[in-house]
Amino acid sequence: MTDRDDDLIDELRDLESWLAVPEPADQRVAVRERLSRKEIGRWRVWLAAAVAAVAVTVVAVEPARAAVVDAVASVLRIAGIEVERSNNAAPPQSSPSPLPSAGSVSLDVAKQKAPFPVRMPAALGPPERVELADPDDNGVPRVVSALYHGGAIRFDQFDGSAGAFLKQARDAQWVDMGGDMAIWLSGPHTLTYVDRTGAERTATARLATPTLIWEHGQVTYRLEGFTSLEEARVAALSLS
Repeated sequence: MTDRDDDLIDELRDLESWLAVPEPADQRVAVRERLSRKEIGRWRVWLAAAVAAVAVTVVAVEPARAAVVDAVASVLRIAGIEVERSNNAAPPQSSPSPLPSAGSVSLDVAKQKAPFPVRMPAALGPPERVELADPDDNGVPRVVSALYHGGAIRFDQFDGSAGAFLKQARDAQWVDMGGDMAIWLSGPHTLTYVDRTGAERTATARLATPTLIWEHGQVTYRLEGFTSLEEARVAALSLS
C-alpha cells in the first residue's frame, strides 16, 4: 500500500462525521415504509376500480332489476301497497264495503283537503266522481279516489308512507314507468284495505280488475280497470 492510498483512507474516514448513514434497522424501516406506501397506492387504485365497476354494474343492472326481483321474491312492494303472489287466494265476498267513511266531493275540495298534491290522468278527462276516504279527526282524507267510465276505471292515490292496500294475485310483474318502477297485475286479484290503525278491513275485500301501481315522490298511485298495460301506462304518464 502506498502513501497515497493511506491518505485516501484517512480522507474517507474524515468524511464519516459529515455523512448520516442510517443503521441497517433504519434502512429496513424505510424500505418497509416505501413498500407500504406503494401497497396502499395499489389498494387505492384497486378500490377505485372496484367502486367504478360496481357503479357501472348498478347502472347496467337497473333496467333488469325487475326481472331479478321478480325471480327471487314472492312479495312485491310499492310504498303503501304490498302484492303477494298466491295461487290459493280465498275469493273475496261478493258485496264488499266501500273504504271507511268514503264520501263524494268535488275535485277542488279533494285538492284542498288532501295532505298531498292531488293529480289526475289528463288522458282520461275529468273524473265522473271523486271520493275521499278514511279521514282523520280533522277531516283530512287518507285516500283520494276518482272514477271514470261508469266506475269501470278507478284511480286511487294516497301518501305512500303508510300502508293502505294488500293484494293477492297470481300474476304480478315489475314494469318501467318512465324512470319509476311499477307493478302490473294483469288479471283479477284480491284487494284488501288496511286502515289507519294497521288493521285489515276484510269487509272491503273485493276482486279487483287489472291494475297498475306506482309511486312518484311521496304519493302512491293505483290505476285499475285497463286490460292493456300500454293503455294503462299512457293514462298513468298523463298525470297533471
